[in-house]
Amino acid sequence: MTRIAHLSDPHFGTEQPGLPEALAHHLATLSPDLILISGDLTQRALPAQYATAARFLATLPAPTLLIPGNHDAPLWNLPLRLMNPWRDWHRGLAHPLEGEWQTDTTLLIALNSANPRVWKDGRLTRAQLDHITARCAAAGPRRRLVALHHPPAPPPGEPPSLDHAADTIATLQRAGVEMVLSGHLHFTHVAPLTDAPGILALQAGTCLSTRIRGDGNAFTLIDLTDTGAAIAHHRAGTDGRFHPDATVTWQKTPQGWR
Repeated sequence: MTRIAHLSDPHFGTEQPGLPEALAHHLATLSPDLILISGDLTQRALPAQYATAARFLATLPAPTLLIPGNHDAPLWNLPLRLMNPWRDWHRGLAHPLEGEWQTDTTLLIALNSANPRVWKDGRLTRAQLDHITARCAAAGPRRRLVALHHPPAPPPGEPPSLDHAADTIATLQRAGVEMVLSGHLHFTHVAPLTDAPGILALQAGTCLSTRIRGDGNAFTLIDLTDTGAAIAHHRAGTDGRFHPDATVTWQKTPQGWR
């Protein structure tokens, strides 16, 4: 069984006091194979916020895969945003903007969907879509997962946040991707994509920030099984600790996820 802890939107600079330490401790009790953080590590892409994020990453108990979000490019320094938006990401975190994680059974491709030329919405370029196609074609029998900051299709009641989303979803379908992991909206949502029921969309809430929506501070634990996945929701309680509060088992069928 493969276990992935999916965190998102910590927004260092707005983190709840004491919660980073509680989260690192809780993750250590879960023994994940990988910790994925799907963007918005900082609130305003400031060097001090990147330094705080780096200290948190150093406490995590498993290999970590990171991608930026729209908040990880500078907002107020317009020349830097346009000319070298990821300078402080590289200086502060020493992590690439994209990456992948592969085992004998699983391939997870993590791509940067943040677009520094706009403030909030994201995009994937043709080169990134072609990369998904090529890597999945070479993945053999491995299960294929993709991580982005922006969800490819919004949950009910939310506006779209990924440009040319139909092209992205079509590429994911053709490549045999079965899960897409995202963040951005600060609440947890798990459901098959309406136009692609063979792809399960897993959106994680904000794990640390005070900028919460009804979900509180939470993250998602994914246990890949032979026939699907067990998705566990972990939330911070009033005691300042994280606790599991729901687990849903999803099965992959020829008709889609159930």
